[in-house]
Amino acid sequence: MNEIPVKSKITAESLFKISMMKTVIKPTRPHRHADYHELIFLDEGSGFHEIDDMSFEVAPPVAFYIRPGQTHCWNFSALPKGFVLLFREELLLKEDIGILYEFPAIISLADQPQLFRLVSELYGEHQVAGTGYSVCSAYLHLLVTKLKMISGMSNGAGTFADVVFQQYKRLVNDHFLDKKQLKFYAGTLNTTIATLNEICKRSSGKTASSVINERVLLEAKMQLSATALPVKEIAANLQFSDAPHFVKFFKLNTNLTPGKYRELALLKK
Repeated sequence: MNEIPVKSKITAESLFKISMMKTVIKPTRPHRHADYHELIFLDEGSGFHEIDDMSFEVAPPVAFYIRPGQTHCWNFSALPKGFVLLFREELLLKEDIGILYEFPAIISLADQPQLFRLVSELYGEHQVAGTGYSVCSAYLHLLVTKLKMISGMSNGAGTFADVVFQQYKRLVNDHFLDKKQLKFYAGTLNTTIATLNEICKRSSGKTASSVINERVLLEAKMQLSATALPVKEIAANLQFSDAPHFVKFFKLNTNLTPGKYRELALLKK
């Protein structure tokens, strides 16, 4: 069997992208998007949207949410119209990350014209040269909050593996600083380390340890870009034994030293 291709519609150094949905009916092939979240807002179109092993009817106005690592494809029968938002977790507040991993795949937006106006405003803001990521982050927080209220988190049923993976992500988000051993997470979820690894690979294409490392890395990036704390102090905050171990970890995962990452992040603000 051929492996499902992984596509990236956002550059490695970008944290956010918003674009108009392509007005084409041609079906797409199943593929994954790695390392970023995707929100699609449609106010026109019809057909079907497949996410993992579930098929959803496209009945606008509607929003679709795709987590990193999920497989999806489109099969439109009428031209779609709307917006596509791609974003990395560096832009999100801690509570928003937890909320996203509880999101249902589809959210009806009937009687929610103000939400489309908000997305349209974000699109306009993003077209303005010099608009910083802080603006995008504020809009994303508002959108996540509103979508949580609209959905009521009531239609997010998924497979057993999907549910456990979401629970694992929430646990990691809450305990990544003081709990880095898989034994704690597997025990809390009443499963084995081997099963947890298999679930993570199936849901995201990554090992359970990689999920923890990515959350630690995300926090490191946030502290480097949003504070003037010395690297030694950030290493201590993240509970590394010393600064050299933190620098080694950061460079292994980004090919950049913490100092160089901070320098590049400040240039983009």
